[in-house]
Amino acid sequence: MKKILIVMINAILILVLSSCSAATTPTTAPTVAPAVPTAAAVPTVAPAAATVAPAAAVDFSGEFWNSAYTPKKPYTVAVSYQNLAFPYVAAMQKAIQNRAKALGIKLIEADAFNDTSKELANVENMLAQKPDLLLFEAASLDASSASIEAANKAKVPVVQFNGKANGGEYVSFVGSNQIDSGLLLGKWLLDLRTSTGKDKLKCIYLRGVAGQITDIARSDGVKKAIADAGLTDKFQFVEQYADYDRGKGQSVTESMLSQAKDYDCIIANNDDMILGALAAVEQAGLAGKMPMSGVDGLPEALDAIKTGKLSATVFQNPEGQAAGGLQTGVAFMDGTTPPKEILIPFQLVTKNNVDQIATIANRVYGK
Repeated sequence: MKKILIVMINAILILVLSSCSAATTPTTAPTVAPAVPTAAAVPTVAPAAATVAPAAAVDFSGEFWNSAYTPKKPYTVAVSYQNLAFPYVAAMQKAIQNRAKALGIKLIEADAFNDTSKELANVENMLAQKPDLLLFEAASLDASSASIEAANKAKVPVVQFNGKANGGEYVSFVGSNQIDSGLLLGKWLLDLRTSTGKDKLKCIYLRGVAGQITDIARSDGVKKAIADAGLTDKFQFVEQYADYDRGKGQSVTESMLSQAKDYDCIIANNDDMILGALAAVEQAGLAGKMPMSGVDGLPEALDAIKTGKLSATVFQNPEGQAAGGLQTGVAFMDGTTPPKEILIPFQLVTKNNVDQIATIANRVYGK
């Protein structure tokens, strides 16, 4: 009887011990389980997406358009260009296409041919395709507002680049203050006067398209720089419009030089015109004797600076304005509020810095 009692007590002890050990298993699981929450928390530790994607991560200083970035969605962006016949505008298109490819963005593109009626028709057609954003280069200061207003009505956000219209609601403008290019051109003229030692300079000034925003701003800048120096009476400008066109730049300069060759310099409101003028100067036997400067920083103009055929140009950055505009729009769609205005600075280019500028220009200009 005693033996039976001992056996029964041992059996009870075994059952109690085994049930205790079974009860301890769940209590250890939560201490091991935190490994799972830790793994689940990896997105907060490794927010590759959060770091490169928008909100607080976007810094709109420096060359932000070349920074690594992953959009939250494969957006569709409609792009309206002022006139792709202009080499600078064509370079901006290439910059936008390059950046869109890097970001996985689909583009719908249209050329206004500098015609605001066509511009509006293009924009309305693109809006019908339900884009996420309109990236817009205005062809006109006032008339282009109709295109922005059409996008506002369709509830499609607008980012303007390079050319800015006065009316309509837009998220941001990414471009350059065009008067600054004229100020740099004017400063170059002031330095030229000093270096020549002449009291007064007589200059051919090739203007762009009459009444066009950029042409007016650049001309105002040139004259402001000279006026601010108190030397307005020391410069005589013979001005002619050549529509930003190389052939017209050449023919207008040929006509002027056929009447007189006593000019001290030639400036132009873009590089295409100054390159046309260079051809006329070479034909007149004045190559290397006539200081010349344009605006844009076309590869041909940069090459001419390297060889001494041109003295200078004022570089405006097509990557900064165009790819910067696209990047700004994508960041906005991802939830970032960009600055209302992002200005890309101009740079005066001479033999001293031409190689550095050529590196940027060669990425977006066909050579």
